[in-house]
Amino acid sequence: MGVPDELRADMSVTDLAYHILKNRGRAIHFKELIQEILKVKAIPLDNPGRVIAQIHTEINLDSRFIHQGNGEWGLRDWQPKGGTKIIRIRSGSPAPPRPRRELIPEDDELGLEDDENGLQEDEDEESEDEGLLDYDAEDYDTDEDEEM
Repeated sequence: MGVPDELRADMSVTDLAYHILKNRGRAIHFKELIQEILKVKAIPLDNPGRVIAQIHTEINLDSRFIHQGNGEWGLRDWQPKGGTKIIRIRSGSPAPPRPRRELIPEDDELGLEDDENGLQEDEDEESEDEGLLDYDAEDYDTDEDEEM
């Protein structure tokens, strides 16, 4: 697809942005790119925030464009080939170290012993839940008691 000699209003916003950047040959600030698009499209600015947000979203979703930082957008075609990735390192204090995770205690520290069926509690240690399931049937009313 060649670069058209002139930009036309019937072109999509992303096609206009692509051709504007292609003609310039360098990344430009988003505000400047939007101004160029608005000149060509003659879009009324009844609600400028909505129009700008819509244009930004369309450019952001188009894989032909890449944000290069500081509000500048360029073409992905300009990036080095071969999987080389440019990483910008910010100066300043390094990130704080990650906190160390506590180790899970060994089974024998938890009072558990191996048996044939898996882990079980030591029999000599009394369980906190012991006795919760013990109840006398007399403590509960039955339907027979209500009929009397």
